[in-house]
Amino acid sequence: MRVLILGVLGQDGSYLAEQLCAGGHEVFGLTRRLNGKSPANLLHGDLLDQHSLERALVVADPDVVFNVAAVTSPGGSWGSVDPPLMLEVTGLGVVRLVSAMVRCRSMAKLVHASSSAVLEPDRYGLYGAAKRLAHDTVIGHRGLLWSSNAILFSHTSPRKDMRFLDRKICITLARGGILTMTDLSPKRDWGYAPDYCEALQAIAAAPEPGDWVVATGVQRSVGDLVQAALDATGRGWDSVQLVDGPRFPDEIRTDGMPSARDLGWAPRTSFEAMVRELVEVA
Repeated sequence: MRVLILGVLGQDGSYLAEQLCAGGHEVFGLTRRLNGKSPANLLHGDLLDQHSLERALVVADPDVVFNVAAVTSPGGSWGSVDPPLMLEVTGLGVVRLVSAMVRCRSMAKLVHASSSAVLEPDRYGLYGAAKRLAHDTVIGHRGLLWSSNAILFSHTSPRKDMRFLDRKICITLARGGILTMTDLSPKRDWGYAPDYCEALQAIAAAPEPGDWVVATGVQRSVGDLVQAALDATGRGWDSVQLVDGPRFPDEIRTDGMPSARDLGWAPRTSFEAMVRELVEVA
């Protein structure tokens, strides 16, 4: 199978490329940085440039396109400062991608990394709006393309940006710092990124396109994450300082929605093992 991955040098893209190459597939990756390290054949291109997308599709001639590229904003909400080009890349970039696929590779399958943010986009500011636009674009082109959304819930690994909460907690405690927190009660469904990349492949192999939730099915609080990190470091709660600050809602539940589990996928890495790895590499 020939595969094209957009976002190949990011957390999800790098694991996905490694897994697919190990499985004997011919893998191409689109990137703005050709000096990056990847087992994939790197092609220069950008979600901002439809011509580069079309060139990559012609060269790679893929059977499956995985889009895991996006500009993200840790803790972003309306009124917060957003990274440059978030809407242009995360939202409109997918519009360009599907247009390029219709023109150049309409027989290829598309698996787009959507997000739990699309289920309540008002909470996530411009990021939520951009991901919702991309998600709906994939659905809207289903008459022209085999196109699926993977609705990815919170997932992490040592390759995740260190600005995100799960990495910050583990790094601070592993390096002997004092962790300052405002709210330990919010619940998230945290999963392990390599497991979720296996789910993307299960979605690509589905008999029909659709919108599939990728989640562990277990919600844990921020306090649970802190406790697991403390256990992994051998430190105690005297390493945690609680201060006044904003409180955050729980991540939405998806009971009854179509899931990658319906396709035979299941996460293989426990919450505790995932947190231990985050601590060990900090």
